[in-house]
Amino acid sequence: MVKYFLGQSVLRSSWDQVFAAFWQRYPNPYSKHVLTEDIVHREVTPDQKLLSRRLLTKTNRMPRWAERLFPANVAHSVYILEDSIVDPQNQTMTTFTWNINHARLMWVDGRLNTLCVSRDKSTKQKV
Repeated sequence: MVKYFLGQSVLRSSWDQVFAAFWQRYPNPYSKHVLTEDIVHREVTPDQKLLSRRLLTKTNRMPRWAERLFPANVAHSVYILEDSIVDPQNQTMTTFTWNINHARLMWVDGRLNTLCVSRDKSTKQKV
């Protein structure tokens, strides 16, 4: 069984605001399911792109169908890797996320593309 979701949003904010908000999203009082956030690797490439890898620990109540699959003694925390590529020259950011535990039962991955669609004072960010 595969489930696919595609969502698009236009944010009426500058590139700097969108970029800063992305890096400051955890911890926050509205995301109590995010337990930890650790930077595993970070580097600036010769072409001035920022590459990052972060490890997130999240917890949330499982869907009822999943509770039947997971034994009661299995931890309900999920470890998630997030790779990101930030290109400040072109004002783009791409992130890839995927779970690294419970992968035999359920695989969840995601991709987020953020790009600047206008560079005037009313900049719009397409997410």
